[in-house]
Amino acid sequence: MRCFIGIPVPADPGQALRDRPWPEGARAVPAADLHLTLAFLGERSHGWARSLWPALAAIAAATPAFDLTLPAVDVFPRAGGRILAARAERAPRLLALHGSIWRVLQDAGVEAETRRFLPHVTLARLPAPAESNPVPGPWTLPVRELMFYQSPPEQDGYRALARWPIGKD
Repeated sequence: MRCFIGIPVPADPGQALRDRPWPEGARAVPAADLHLTLAFLGERSHGWARSLWPALAAIAAATPAFDLTLPAVDVFPRAGGRILAARAERAPRLLALHGSIWRVLQDAGVEAETRRFLPHVTLARLPAPAESNPVPGPWTLPVRELMFYQSPPEQDGYRALARWPIGKD
């Protein structure tokens, strides 16, 4: 199964992010699928994924809840991109959560990402490369839950296989 670990976007901030005009031909990400990816894992067995869940639950419980600022919506990752996304600030708590998850993944044999972590919420896919045209926010993403998602190739949308509450404030 194709899978990843992320932070879900709750309905209210998700709607606020989606309440904007889309470029012609843009395919909006369904509200229920909005998330910030912390680790893309690719194809993995269900058993392998489940073996990570106790460690991920412990990370979630040990992480204080926090709010993340999304300062603007723009083409991602830069001008000429084909994704419209809300960038997230590289806040210390987000980076700590990301680092904790990747330590568990590396212990499980997952090779570390070579690209720099660019936290964002994908809002739409564009039909062609686009120029930068930032829409200033800010928006607030409350980080209260960690999720393990499946991305089934035969259907649209993601499926939450496991979810854990982020620790208390």
